[in-house]
Amino acid sequence: MRSEEEGVGGPGAAVPGRGPSGREKQSAGEVRFRRESPWREAEAHPASSSGGGASMGKPREEKTVLSKVVVRRLPPSLTEGQLEEQLRPLPAHDYFAFFAADVSLYPHLYSRAYINFRNPEDILLFRDRFDGYIFIDSKGLEYPAVVEFAPFQKIAKKKLKKKDAKTGSIEDDPEYKKFLETYCVEEEKPNANPETLLGDIEAKTRELIARRTTPLLEYIRNRKLEKQRIREEKQEERRRRELEKKRLREEEKRKKREEERCKRKEADREKRAAEREVRIKVTE
Repeated sequence: MRSEEEGVGGPGAAVPGRGPSGREKQSAGEVRFRRESPWREAEAHPASSSGGGASMGKPREEKTVLSKVVVRRLPPSLTEGQLEEQLRPLPAHDYFAFFAADVSLYPHLYSRAYINFRNPEDILLFRDRFDGYIFIDSKGLEYPAVVEFAPFQKIAKKKLKKKDAKTGSIEDDPEYKKFLETYCVEEEKPNANPETLLGDIEAKTRELIARRTTPLLEYIRNRKLEKQRIREEKQEERRRRELEKKRLREEEKRKKREEERCKRKEADREKRAAEREVRIKVTE
């Protein structure tokens, strides 16, 4: 059964589940996964180390007072305003930070809050009051809170933003003044004919193109021209070699034709000489 506080606060209200001794009840799962608070270690440490501290003979360094507390395992739908309302009256503190649940950690969705107390004695009272305190979300699910010392005890300092020295000084800026002069001059020429406007545009275009030349662009352009010249020279050399090969092939063909013609003539001459000798022998 829910207590009367749930009916008053509505959805999202917190109801402390308390046992016969007055302490809040905790579920078995929460006790199993709950980590030990630093103050429990601080309370148990002096009792266990009281006998061995004297035998060491070295001065013990004083530990800094822990004052920053974290309240974990809060409902994911809980808002900062609702949490502040349920924690009232909150002892004197100088730091309060609320962090909503991170959806990327599903299904372990819990909100948390960090509080830095000014008086260390208030920490024990706050722990006794809210450690195991049951918060109920809008769906009626119970979330027993866990109160323990924050692992990082420092608190964020509010940095004062320096005023920009140039704020409100645009009227005195020389570039802005030059722009206003140019703008006013252009406004004074509303009745200019299209030919004049076209000439102005072309002049500005030529000026922009002339300004566009830089040593780097010149180097890139020259390198491109050099590559083009080398490529053309290679093409010309390749064309010349091809022409030379073609000429040599034609010369070889011509020589072969001449040799074949000479052989044919020699063969014809020998044939005629043989026929002549045959006719002479016949006539004899």
